[in-house]
Amino acid sequence: MVAIGTKVNPVPDELALVFANDAPAWMRLEPQSVSGDPTPGIEARVHDATWLLARQWQFGEFQGEDAGTPVSVSVTWSSVPLDGWRAPGAATMQRLGADQPLEPLVESEPAPPRSLQQRFEGAAQFLTMIAEAGATNTVRAAVLAACPLPAGAESADPDDAAARPLADLLRGALPDGDAIAAALAATPRPPWLPESCVAAAAAWRVWYVGVAAPDCWVERRLEYAFDLAAGPHELTAPAFGGGRVDWYHLDHVRDSGATASAQTKSQVVWATPLRYPGMPSDRYWELEDAEVNLGALEAAPHDLARLAIAEFALVASPDWLVVPVEIATGAVTTITDVSYTTTFGEDVPVARSNDPSFRLFEIDGLPGLLVPPAAAAVAESPPLEEVLFLRDEVANMAWAVERVVTGPSGQQRTRSDEPMPAVPEAGSGLAPLAYLLETPVPRHWIPFVPAALATPGAIELRKGAIDGVLPKGVLLRGAAPVHLQDEEVPRAGVQVRRVAALARRRDGTYERWTSRRVDTGLGEGSSRLAFDAVVPGPI
Repeated sequence: MVAIGTKVNPVPDELALVFANDAPAWMRLEPQSVSGDPTPGIEARVHDATWLLARQWQFGEFQGEDAGTPVSVSVTWSSVPLDGWRAPGAATMQRLGADQPLEPLVESEPAPPRSLQQRFEGAAQFLTMIAEAGATNTVRAAVLAACPLPAGAESADPDDAAARPLADLLRGALPDGDAIAAALAATPRPPWLPESCVAAAAAWRVWYVGVAAPDCWVERRLEYAFDLAAGPHELTAPAFGGGRVDWYHLDHVRDSGATASAQTKSQVVWATPLRYPGMPSDRYWELEDAEVNLGALEAAPHDLARLAIAEFALVASPDWLVVPVEIATGAVTTITDVSYTTTFGEDVPVARSNDPSFRLFEIDGLPGLLVPPAAAAVAESPPLEEVLFLRDEVANMAWAVERVVTGPSGQQRTRSDEPMPAVPEAGSGLAPLAYLLETPVPRHWIPFVPAALATPGAIELRKGAIDGVLPKGVLLRGAAPVHLQDEEVPRAGVQVRRVAALARRRDGTYERWTSRRVDTGLGEGSSRLAFDAVVPGPI
């Protein structure tokens, strides 16, 4: 019982007025027992116990089996390592190393442009390496005379204010790294290089130029594509947007007749029941987590995922065990045998489910679990370049807005700070109106004009130019043509960024590359482009 009282002890008359004004301070709830013994309330007695027994018989609770509880679980599995990868259009697979992360292979740009800062830093590293190999100051002067920075290299982007001061500061003091690499590509030993420095120069060129990587970037779709091979299994990633490579990016293509060197392992673990926050308790008086109320879960008839979770949590959750198995990274792992041992010493095999609709974490057509050799963590720099593709319904075209570019100096800058093109002056005269052929558009807005293809109803977007103004970034490729599929630029737009990425291999060494990231845009935009406009003229 619960008794409600306002006063515990009698109150003197002189304090009655105080208590009357502050009555809630004396309000409290006190549990009381009429008999003084709370045991009957805890026992949860019922009047008709036979009715409960009848209900248990009705639900089949008396039809039990002499089955033991699982104590341990034995698992046997085989792993086939990923041994090859291929870029789009390549005829053969390239070897995939066991310790090689997949992201640098897929995302690396074949030949990223080098800034003036990188070219001077590379040249300084070259002079240091040949000096350690025995080169003298005479050789240094010969390298500087043979490989100077070309004239006009700093004027590729007039809006880059740091390019010219950097070139004026270091021109004549350091050679050009690109010129040194070009000379070493023509001959391993240029006339200005001593014989004792040939090995150091070759090592420098490998560090500076790197290994030529195939291009996995599909420009028409603004995404990556690549293929993988794991013994007889062939997989493909037709639409990879960049970032961490995971199993759901891949599709199973076919199984060839190639042999696989599978590695088989077995493990015995304790049978640990599955537990999660808010799990219903299977004991009568056990208190459950009050923060999770699965009974109050609301779901519409078409919300199948939520209904499946509720059914699993309320009905089948006590029947699941957690069996941790450490499988190989960069391999396709297939569970070949599962059995458990009960408290009666019985070994019970667990057959594989024959339900084709239940495949958790599996690729369609591939009987196993794929763990790609992805990098554990990737550090990214601020955008080296950022382009926003958007729709302009008024102008009936799409635009590529270069928001951030990297200038020749190697520093990033925002192109929206550039001055707007000048508006053509109206003609002289006394007319109150003037004719304007075309309204000006910012220089960093690059038009993409829709064009019909040979296939009926198919449209693509082709890069254009206004008054011969070309883009300054790598993504839009300067004067080279760029074609996009029309559906790749929705009304929400698309944002593409170039970033410098850094990751570690398993042996602790670094892997550096330049990657591209594709994200959702910022919606539609308006360039205010108009033709045949009438503006107020001179009066």
